[in-house]
Amino acid sequence: MDRRPLYAATASIVGYSIGPVLVQVSGAAAPVFAFWRGWLTILAIVAGSAALRRFSLRWPKGREWWPPVVAGCLNGASTMAFIQAVKLTSVAGTSLILLLNPVLIALWAIPLFGERPGIRFRLWTLVAVIGASVVVLGSSSGPSGHPGGVALAVLSVLLLSTQFVVTKVGRRTLDTVPLHVATVFSGAVFVTMFGLVTGHDFGEITRTDFLCVLGVVALPSTTSALLLTWSLRWLPANIPPLIHLPIPFFAGAIAWVLLGEMMTLSHLLGGGVTVVGVAAALLSRSGRRLLDAGSVPGPPAEPAP
Repeated sequence: MDRRPLYAATASIVGYSIGPVLVQVSGAAAPVFAFWRGWLTILAIVAGSAALRRFSLRWPKGREWWPPVVAGCLNGASTMAFIQAVKLTSVAGTSLILLLNPVLIALWAIPLFGERPGIRFRLWTLVAVIGASVVVLGSSSGPSGHPGGVALAVLSVLLLSTQFVVTKVGRRTLDTVPLHVATVFSGAVFVTMFGLVTGHDFGEITRTDFLCVLGVVALPSTTSALLLTWSLRWLPANIPPLIHLPIPFFAGAIAWVLLGEMMTLSHLLGGGVTVVGVAAALLSRSGRRLLDAGSVPGPPAEPAP
């Protein structure tokens, strides 16, 4: 197997680790933040594609539209639920529930992609999940148990896992940029309609909030999302959620550097266990077999960059 999709998915960790920190800094309401994130992401991707003149812009046709439309609506709802959950609980508490994502996607992957990882892969994935849980529980902010925040966090992870598998299905026929732009556009329309119905003023955003939005647009919403979306054409569905388990550890490290949040011994030990678990799962016999097999048959939808 060409390892470049694996490297691309791994590189996407950087942006996704910075995203929660920027959301925590921002004081904007969830629909307002998601509104600006969505429309500015579309502008950034279209402008970048036009400037580079390297990406295929064959737009979806007929039934090809359903994956980006469904994934976009799921993404918009998941983003708003995640932001509001962070505000009601904490980054730590929300991240703890989001660790269920690999489990949910593993269940999705059986009927949709026929993936059945071996026992060693699953056991090492469990080790990585335990390590990530230690990171979150040992966070300086600590998880809090606001019922509404917990419910929104659970809703967010359910929507996120569904969006992931729908996006992977879309990558069977669609190129990276058209799929991602159509997805973000659908999500932006969904968020805009939700914000208008609920009476939110999209102009209520401070300079700090807007800078946080720009950071999210530049890193997780554009760079990381494009890397991950491109890799999904070749990577098995179980691999990206596994690779992303160290995100709470890296997000905590970034918050320590940028926001002065305390790094605890639990954070360091849990992060080490997570990284070891991820590496061992990928290097196990069942992990290598899963990587070599992939999960989407046929020729690639586009040439590897």
